[in-house]
Amino acid sequence: MKKLVLFLGILGLTFVSAQPVQAVSADEKIKSFDSKVLITKDNTARVSETIVYDFGSTSHHGIYRDIPIDYYDKANTYYLTSKYLVTTDGDGQEIQAEVSEVDGNQRIRLGDPDRTITGVHTYKISYTLHPIVTKKDGKPFLNLDVIGEGWQVPIEKASATVSLELGSQMSNIAWFTTVGRTQVQQEPVNSSSFSVEGLGPYKGMTINATLPDGYVSKYLVPNQKRPMSAGDIALVALFLAVPLICGAVALVFFLRWWKAKQKRKKQTVVAQYDPPTDLTPAEIGHLEDDSSDMAEVTATIISFAVRGYLKITQNKKTGIGGIFGGNDYTLVALKPSEGLSQSEAGLFGTLFSSGSTVKLDDLDKSAMASEITSFKSATKKSLENKGFYAKDGGVLDKGNLTDLGARHWALVDGFKLFLNVVEKDRLKFTDAPEKTPERFSKLLPYAVALGVEQQWAKQFEGIDVTQSTNGWYNGNNMVAFSAASLTSDLNSGFSSAVASNSSVSSSGGSSGGGFGGGGGGSW
Repeated sequence: MKKLVLFLGILGLTFVSAQPVQAVSADEKIKSFDSKVLITKDNTARVSETIVYDFGSTSHHGIYRDIPIDYYDKANTYYLTSKYLVTTDGDGQEIQAEVSEVDGNQRIRLGDPDRTITGVHTYKISYTLHPIVTKKDGKPFLNLDVIGEGWQVPIEKASATVSLELGSQMSNIAWFTTVGRTQVQQEPVNSSSFSVEGLGPYKGMTINATLPDGYVSKYLVPNQKRPMSAGDIALVALFLAVPLICGAVALVFFLRWWKAKQKRKKQTVVAQYDPPTDLTPAEIGHLEDDSSDMAEVTATIISFAVRGYLKITQNKKTGIGGIFGGNDYTLVALKPSEGLSQSEAGLFGTLFSSGSTVKLDDLDKSAMASEITSFKSATKKSLENKGFYAKDGGVLDKGNLTDLGARHWALVDGFKLFLNVVEKDRLKFTDAPEKTPERFSKLLPYAVALGVEQQWAKQFEGIDVTQSTNGWYNGNNMVAFSAASLTSDLNSGFSSAVASNSSVSSSGGSSGGGFGGGGGGSW
């Protein structure tokens, strides 16, 4: 029912959803990225990007390019307008493009959905971004991400040139790139061109510069709403002219929810003492309520630990944070990701992209936010491939629960019933396995995914489970092991990583803090 409530709350949306992007393959990379930017006197950035993208041996339709148009800092919101012009290939032939708005970005999806490609391909993308120049210390100031930190793949060589109209010159030019996790001001200073080699995934390049007095007459100012485009006006007119669309959308979502509910209602739920063997913790969590959230991600991290891929160490926070309590966690990789599913391997690799030991508070937030989005999408895709959600059909069926999915849901719900049982009712399960420390650890990730970790932990009150958790979890000496505390802290940490990815600085002085930029990947 929670799904229905959500859908009824978005009556103003049309029934169009952006096609999810795929997780990148290991051999994908950008061989070269060259950006040429002209800042005009009407405060517009005319951008031409030449991207030589290597898809490796994995088949894709093309790439997508995300250009941020909504920026948030701690105090203000900035609204920009991006206008897509054209994209051509290395031979000058125009490439098919689909433009949409996704999460505060203009998304340009390039390629043919009916054709796949591999190997190296060239994309020459042209667009404008307006306004772009702000005022700092009374002077026109440019803080521009010529290459954003949202690219999912490494960039072997990156270069950029930024110029003004009519031969005007910028001053106080400084370039910034990200080396590892360190913001580095690069030489040469006061040059309008710059290049760098070996940018890792989610690393970018930023230019700061002062423009001549009077070069622009209007500035990018905070909290000034973006003017409505012709498309916006047409959309408003559509809503005003055809209000029944909203009701139709709500009806479609209601019928989808109702069909799934009826399929589940026909099932007989019997207590199950083990999870279905062909499902991961994340897939079990998604199948239970048709959605993925941070619980599925946290459950997967804990399952890595239980299966011996990593160890989790609880650290008491120090400083001001420690005064008010709270814990931080250190994750230590114990072995490679061989044996994990493709989506799990991607998550594992992002966790340890900077080394075999990482603190939860030090995770690369931008990379984690993107990876978590890909992980959730891959979880649903895996369930579709297993036949639990329909790949085809009309709006009432495509992506909705199948009869096979409903039968597996019944197994999952029966398993949840067993995990959630209170002690006084446990006598009903006369053939239930013995409560052992090893069984506690084995089933904990699934309990987390289903949101019943506290109930599962309560069944083991009075039982020393540390003999099974010591191999994958090391807690504070002053604090006993608490499954509820562990999962709560991990959930909070990863949720924070996602939320903070939408906040950028507009003050300049570091890579990734400027306007423009964004990122992209393959689809």
